[in-house]
Amino acid sequence: MRMKTRILSSLAVSLLATLAATSAHATYKCVDEKGITHYGDTMPPQCAKKEITEMSKQGSVVKKYEAPLTPEQLKAQAEERERRRETDKKVADQKLRDQALIATYGSEREFDVARDKDLAGMDARKKTLQSRNGEVDKTLAKYQNEMDFYVAGKAKAKAKDGEKAPKGKDTPPVKEAKEIPPQLQQDYNRAKNDRESLDKELAKVDADRAIVIAKYDGEKMRWKKLKGGMPAGTLLDEKGEVIAKAEIDSQIVGMSTLIPGRPRGVATCDGKVYECSLGISYACRAPNIGGPGVNVKIVACLERR
Repeated sequence: MRMKTRILSSLAVSLLATLAATSAHATYKCVDEKGITHYGDTMPPQCAKKEITEMSKQGSVVKKYEAPLTPEQLKAQAEERERRRETDKKVADQKLRDQALIATYGSEREFDVARDKDLAGMDARKKTLQSRNGEVDKTLAKYQNEMDFYVAGKAKAKAKDGEKAPKGKDTPPVKEAKEIPPQLQQDYNRAKNDRESLDKELAKVDADRAIVIAKYDGEKMRWKKLKGGMPAGTLLDEKGEVIAKAEIDSQIVGMSTLIPGRPRGVATCDGKVYECSLGISYACRAPNIGGPGVNVKIVACLERR
């Protein structure tokens, strides 16, 4: 903080020296922290960290000098530059994705075809997993029944062991219950794990399927907005509201796609002339080209004059 204060003080002294040297006939004015206005043919010392107004002898304003920035203002300024830098990077990255989206799909139906192709693989995977359901359930039920047999035997033996013998009679011997065989316990645990793993795989297929559907729906919606004139690189929030957008460069969609066999003509977009296929219409993109807020309009490829 002391270093920043020294730098600001040096700047203020330098500014005062510059002002004093510029005009011996000027009058300088500033307002201090208490609201008191100070005047002087040379810079009043109270103006070192304040906004300075240079006036002619007739009282008209010649120039204004802003007050040196405070450490807090310098920090806020640096933070704003960093936020702007991050936003510009996001816009640039989104612009590349948008350009790839436009280049990949030519119609809404192409999104549906690509989506269904991806889903077909997932549906086949799910069908294969579901075919194992019966076998896994059958194996688990078998080991479960065997486990229940031993558990029930232990419970019955424990109940008999707790009963009181009738008076005058000896307590009947209690048959010792058999422990669950280790191999059975292992088989049961393995069958249970198979059931849980299969359920997880089926759930993952359903989750991945939902992600794919949402991805194509989102890309199709963005593609339609881009086709409708939204500039590539526009950042939207969760509600679809614009939070940042790139500068719109004048361009004509399809200008590099000349149809073989067609005569070449020209199309004009935002004052620029592009070579195109004669008789074909193109989308011209430029800021407000189709009216306020409308950044796209259709232009025809005409014969060169």
